[in-house]
Amino acid sequence: MRTIFAILLSLPLWAGGGTVAFKQTAFMAEVAATDQEKAKGLMYRQSLAKDRCMFFVYGEEGYHAIWMKNCLIALDVAWVDAEGKVVETAEHVPPCSPMRGDDCPTYGGNVPARHFIEFAAGTFKRIGLKKGDRLGWDLVLDDGRAVRGGAPMPKAKKK
Repeated sequence: MRTIFAILLSLPLWAGGGTVAFKQTAFMAEVAATDQEKAKGLMYRQSLAKDRCMFFVYGEEGYHAIWMKNCLIALDVAWVDAEGKVVETAEHVPPCSPMRGDDCPTYGGNVPARHFIEFAAGTFKRIGLKKGDRLGWDLVLDDGRAVRGGAPMPKAKKK
């Protein structure tokens, strides 16, 4: 008979995630790295906390538009280059009801970008983020690989 402790030890240490930062504002990030994770994105979510985001990882620059199919919440989206510079933004991207099926518009992807990051709508106005600013990230993928880049991450405050 397996104990709960043995079951916990068998679980992966990382479920994918990390931190995205803009100046002194940090966000807990979920990571979408596989095609399946990218396709699902934030579908069916009822909310996204103001200190959370989803980071979409790509291996190279490209035109990465977003499709809001089955997304129930409005989002702010930043497309960044490999150095973390915001090259394109979309604010208050509206949700697309599941009732519309595949008839949902796409947004962004007009400028080559390495990655994009989805935040709760209103985040850019709240933190003052705009095109040309730099974001930083320190992430771990499901397989344990680290993905770091962009602007330097803020130093942890001493207690």
